[in-house]
Amino acid sequence: MNCSQGDQAVIVFSLRPQNVGREVHVAEYIGKFSEREHFQFRGMLCEAPISDHYWWVEAEDLDIKVGPSPRAYIADSWLRPIKPPKVSLQKEEEKELDILA
Repeated sequence: MNCSQGDQAVIVFSLRPQNVGREVHVAEYIGKFSEREHFQFRGMLCEAPISDHYWWVEAEDLDIKVGPSPRAYIADSWLRPIKPPKVSLQKEEEKELDILA
């Protein structure tokens, strides 16, 4: 899988093009489903557009079938995690120079 619960990710593909490029919080793993398989999650009837693992994601104004929403489900392969930059643990050292005049 590309993502893990708690990741920040970018949507790289969506059935709704306006969601592509949006940053989301990967909130909860839903499960693995086959293409066109129907499943219920939190009282919502969902359909898997592709065979994949699915996540519940959160962001402001995601576009879903019924309009804007703070949450949506999405295939794992349509997400790319945002990795924080690696912090260098090297310590800069000042070197003294002896200059004879």
